[in-house]
Amino acid sequence: MDVVFRSILKDELADYIEFVKLSVADYKAYQRTFIDFDYFLCAEGLSEKRIDADQVSRWLDGFTTVKPSTKKGKLTHVRKFAGYLLSLGIKATIPELPHIPADFTPYVFSMDEMTRIFEAADDLILDSPKSRVAAEFPMLLRILYGCGLRLGEATSLTWDTIDLEAGVITVKEAKNQKQRLVPMSDELTRILRLYRASPYFDMDDQSPLFRRKDGNARTKTTYWNVFSRILCELGIKNPQTVKYASRGPCIHSLRHTFTLNSLLKAEAEGRSFMETVPFLSTYLGHEGLMQTDIYLKARHELYTEAHTIISDYTYDVFPEDDVFSEDV
Repeated sequence: MDVVFRSILKDELADYIEFVKLSVADYKAYQRTFIDFDYFLCAEGLSEKRIDADQVSRWLDGFTTVKPSTKKGKLTHVRKFAGYLLSLGIKATIPELPHIPADFTPYVFSMDEMTRIFEAADDLILDSPKSRVAAEFPMLLRILYGCGLRLGEATSLTWDTIDLEAGVITVKEAKNQKQRLVPMSDELTRILRLYRASPYFDMDDQSPLFRRKDGNARTKTTYWNVFSRILCELGIKNPQTVKYASRGPCIHSLRHTFTLNSLLKAEAEGRSFMETVPFLSTYLGHEGLMQTDIYLKARHELYTEAHTIISDYTYDVFPEDDVFSEDV
């Protein structure tokens, strides 16, 4: 259903939203911002078409219960709309983006935790021998841990995106519509060949690696819940923390773990962070180095020495004014 705007800028808002729909995948986030901004402009009772920084500040001050990063996202939307108004000859003062320090600390599993997680995942089939989910999950877990894929990228994989000879995954269903090639280790490639050859799954080249009985790819939620249950049983996760994409230990933490372990492995082999980070950022499908930097702020109690090395490297390298995204 189309949004109906009512403020003095209703026509411009409506036209801008139509433009955003053509160029932004998550255009509904813009819609939510502008519905509220339109309501604010109505209450302001403007007699002429304009936007100024004071107005925007008053509007943002009304968001008293949201995170600073959320406010910054809304302000980014309005800044872009203000630029659009300027292109139409409408007076618009574009407010400055505030500096918002990142308050997110990614959870990285210890080696002991990963050992117990793998054991629990491999035992799923013993408890549910007829369950395809139980049979699939150990393979999914190894891909997430061994390649650092996002969960949605892994569940979207089909066999025609896997080169089992070269040991390379082609990620097509990637965040920000950025396809990439992801090399696998020899051991992971070997295990994936065994999985592919199993008559239990009866898969052709177009089949999803992880699929329901009807042949369609299984949803992310299914595996998110399986992993959360394993963490609860192992005492790694608070059973009350069930919100999807919540902070703390979760299935996305496997990506955090892969990233930090890759950096530590490179350092141990004599490659500097300066050499490694750009390649790792590309491997992960990040849009910029700042997203990779977020993963370096991991659990200090596990990697004290590594944090000293990483902090020395990142102190003057990464800017501090990027917007944090929880699904990096």
